[in-house]
Amino acid sequence: MYASDHWHNSLSLSTLGRRLLSVPMLLVLLPLCLGILLAESFMLHPMAIAITLIAALITAWRTSPSRLSAVAIAIAITMLGWLAALLGTNTSAVPYNSDVEMTIEITSPTRDMGEYSSADGCIVAWYDGTAWRDVEEVVRVWIEDVEVDYGDRVMLCGTLRPHISRHADYDELLYRRNYAGGVAIGSYNTLHIGHHNPSGLQAYAIGKLSRYATLDTSHATLEAMVAGTRHAMPQSLRDAYSQTGLAHLMAVSGLHLGIVLIAINILLLPLRLIHRGHRVANILAIVALWLFVGVCGASASVVRAALMLSVLQLSLLSSSRYNSLNALAATLFVMLLYRTDYLFDISFQLSALAVAGIILWGVPLLRTLPQQQGIWRAALTTLFMGIVATLWTMPLVSHTFGHIALIGILATPLAMLCAYVIVSFGILTLILPHPLSLPFGYVAEWAAYAQNSIACSLNDWGITGFTYRMSGMEVAICYTLFIAITALIWSINRKKVITL
Repeated sequence: MYASDHWHNSLSLSTLGRRLLSVPMLLVLLPLCLGILLAESFMLHPMAIAITLIAALITAWRTSPSRLSAVAIAIAITMLGWLAALLGTNTSAVPYNSDVEMTIEITSPTRDMGEYSSADGCIVAWYDGTAWRDVEEVVRVWIEDVEVDYGDRVMLCGTLRPHISRHADYDELLYRRNYAGGVAIGSYNTLHIGHHNPSGLQAYAIGKLSRYATLDTSHATLEAMVAGTRHAMPQSLRDAYSQTGLAHLMAVSGLHLGIVLIAINILLLPLRLIHRGHRVANILAIVALWLFVGVCGASASVVRAALMLSVLQLSLLSSSRYNSLNALAATLFVMLLYRTDYLFDISFQLSALAVAGIILWGVPLLRTLPQQQGIWRAALTTLFMGIVATLWTMPLVSHTFGHIALIGILATPLAMLCAYVIVSFGILTLILPHPLSLPFGYVAEWAAYAQNSIACSLNDWGITGFTYRMSGMEVAICYTLFIAITALIWSINRKKVITL
């Protein structure tokens, strides 16, 4: 007689319940989001919400532990989100539609729009009729017939306009991103221009990369993916990336930060052979990640992605998808408390969905593959993470932009290889001194040329996708299906059965 064993799989609601309880921050995040949404639809006095919050906390304390206590806690968190949304309403200190003296600092490279140029700026001071007031109001500036560049300070008598574009949705998005409005700068209202060379990591990156410019469009792509500025990209190239579903490669996001993390982790593999070296390696990887954030301009969307990936880098040490998801939910909770408008920001939504998809589907799928190391493991990691992130964000992209680029999924693996070279070699170009950085700069630019060729060729051949804007109901159905599949997987109870 001999014994044999095998695994028996069964579905169990209790298993699903235990796994949901292992991610308590996810259960806390949901009522917070509900409270923020309620604040958009219903107006209540902050004092009434605060009283309800305190009453719910007292009820939870007096009835703990019980189901009533859990309901009271959920109500308290909902009221917390509601209150945070009301108290976080954005208002401009500078009056709208009035001619006032102000000083604006240009905070981004200018982009040629044909008859005028545009850039981001910050009103650092304005004159209220009696005294100068120091402020920090982020604005979009339109520049006509004057020489203004990145880093300059312009004193002018201008008007802060609440509308930045002809599209109300875009204005709402910029308002959510803390833009106060738009200001026109021209010879007719300019009083003084202080020309300054921009400082900081991004300015250094732009200057260093410009030394290796050989092909205009390729260099524009290199700058966009490494230095985080797309001011030099022609509109035709932007359209090609957009139509083929590869536009996410051009805007520095979690994808690029993920490439940096993977590349750094590969370089730090020898350190992990030392006792407790994995801890040092993880700290160094996160430091390198945040240095890249500084290089690409430290925009709000990039900082959000860096926060999520930093938490992911630390939480993956536990080798548990539940701890990773719990850490992500905790990060989102803190970020939404800091600024509730993030919940309505498309870049925040896409970043959160992409990272959640990677944790829930990408990482478990990757663990089923052979545990090989080196460049092939990195390539497979990038491929799977890219496909999963694209799948999880596709419904929202269709709803927002009205285009489903199916070819983007098929073209992503090849384009991702180019992106790997562009970002990795671009970073080495910035780190290494001249002339050691020369070959890396040229290789990065030629990889950008190859990536541009892929996007432009697919666009010229008409192989892109199709125009379709998902309704809100269709988006809800898609994500309900994603959640149902995840819940089904979490409900699987594996038992080892031994037979004689």
